[in-house]
Amino acid sequence: MIIIFFTVLLFLNVGQEVFGFRCDRRPYGTTTQSSDPDGRFKLLVENTDESYIPDQLYTVKITETDGESRFTEFMISAEGEMKADPVNTRKMMLLFPGELRPQDPFSAKFSSRCLYSVEHAISSPKSFVEVYWQAPPSGNGCVTLRAMVAEHQDVWYEDGFPLSLRLCEDLRQPDDATPQLNLDCDTCDEAKYELTFTGTWSRNTHPRFYPENDWIPRYSDLVGASHAADYILWAPGTLVSEGFREFAEHANGSKLEGEIREKIGDGVRTLIKGKGHGYRKMSDPTYAFFRTDKTNHLVTVAVALHPSPDWFLGVTRFELCQKGNMWLEERELNLYLWDAGTDSGVSYESPNIETFPQDAVSRVQTSSYDKNSPFYEMDMKDLHPFGKLLIKLIRTYQKECKEEKEEETTQEAVTSTDEPVTTEAIEGEEKEDESDKEKNEDKDEDKGEPDSPSSEAAIVTDPDSSEDCPMSQWQEWSQCGGACENGKIVGYKWRERYHLVDGIPVEKYDPDIDPSSVKEVPRVCKTHYEDFEREECEDDCPDHEEETNLTAERRVMSKVAPGYGWNSKSHLKRTYF
Repeated sequence: MIIIFFTVLLFLNVGQEVFGFRCDRRPYGTTTQSSDPDGRFKLLVENTDESYIPDQLYTVKITETDGESRFTEFMISAEGEMKADPVNTRKMMLLFPGELRPQDPFSAKFSSRCLYSVEHAISSPKSFVEVYWQAPPSGNGCVTLRAMVAEHQDVWYEDGFPLSLRLCEDLRQPDDATPQLNLDCDTCDEAKYELTFTGTWSRNTHPRFYPENDWIPRYSDLVGASHAADYILWAPGTLVSEGFREFAEHANGSKLEGEIREKIGDGVRTLIKGKGHGYRKMSDPTYAFFRTDKTNHLVTVAVALHPSPDWFLGVTRFELCQKGNMWLEERELNLYLWDAGTDSGVSYESPNIETFPQDAVSRVQTSSYDKNSPFYEMDMKDLHPFGKLLIKLIRTYQKECKEEKEEETTQEAVTSTDEPVTTEAIEGEEKEDESDKEKNEDKDEDKGEPDSPSSEAAIVTDPDSSEDCPMSQWQEWSQCGGACENGKIVGYKWRERYHLVDGIPVEKYDPDIDPSSVKEVPRVCKTHYEDFEREECEDDCPDHEEETNLTAERRVMSKVAPGYGWNSKSHLKRTYF
């Protein structure tokens, strides 16, 4: 009987140590029981309000509240939630509560009695003490922080308000987090979008360890794609390709562009490309255009920072097809740093330290113990974005949906003739061969669209361009775009031209292009010859009937934000949905 008693007692003690339920936090050598907290000592977590951001670094503090009380000993513990083991539901498992660490080795140390705990290093009177708490990764639910405070060996307090705090994961996400996908997109209309990237990385916004020489920092070219749901250019938790490694580490997107081109027609609709900016032009906007349809309704883009280990900005698999089969009208995103997982440097100008084995894409650690990091002990809620991305719908192209029987007939025709055949009705026009019609529409409606390589016939060469870098003539100016106020539109108009290789506009969209036949434009040509111009303009507002050639649904569509905006009460200027 005695053996059984001690066996059970040993099991309970081991269970407490292993699972950290309620370990013994009493002061060393005490023979008394704890007293109920009387409010003179308080446990608090700075810069949070009953929630925590996963992986964020926080300061946990015990402090007196009356201006005169002192304590000599303490212990702070973190306890995770219990949940059923998914492998064996009859067993329970303890979720990870994060990690507590001493901030000052002279005042605190890791506890040898309890898991996920720190305690006093010396028993001297003190009015407050601070330690670090690294919040757990996403998916670990709520965490309870408990404190023991001892005035002396025989008078001590633990648990209960205000010596216990329960914090749950903040499920809100940063603006550039991946939104929920709409896998049921069934719109018949196609759409054209404009992307505008504006850099905000500067010595004023991010002063810690900003490169000393102002002419060194720059943004790479904007590179991306509009694509289908089964294509991944980059995403959190995945390994990047060799092209993306070179892009993230050296701000060189040539190889990455080649990888995207190889997938045109096989998961990718449009190669997106925008010019990067450097010294004196860091804050200049970068523009790019792309097309979407019911299959290719996602967009992924990235901009690398130079210098940096392997850091970049961007959005991945961003959903444009909204519920109700309507295209997203407009959305502006704040962009924060991502880590490509290929270099282990901690600061902008860190030496190259290859990450081996390669790690998955993740957020750059914005709260760090490393004093060499630009984000040492920095709260993400107070971090300025490194750039902004505006996604704006330019126009839609009305397409009539086909009945199932018509689709079957079309598929049979494709099989028998090897020619792409579709059906489309346009009011006031006769039906014609759809393959030729689709190409004619692209020529007439998409002049100047710098989406992806083209195999169309040669177009007129600009006589003012050089023989080494031939350019097409400038296309017609777009209509003046902007808000209509007091009968006037005040905004911008734009026009484009193309780099020519063998008389072919290299960056003009052609859905029938063979990726293997794509030709490269010399970098010197891209550097010395602009292919995009934008000017301020003013025009009369159009009549209501001709207000836009978008669909009726597009006119009345309100702004829709997939996913959620990320918020904190200390950052009230942001917009949330």
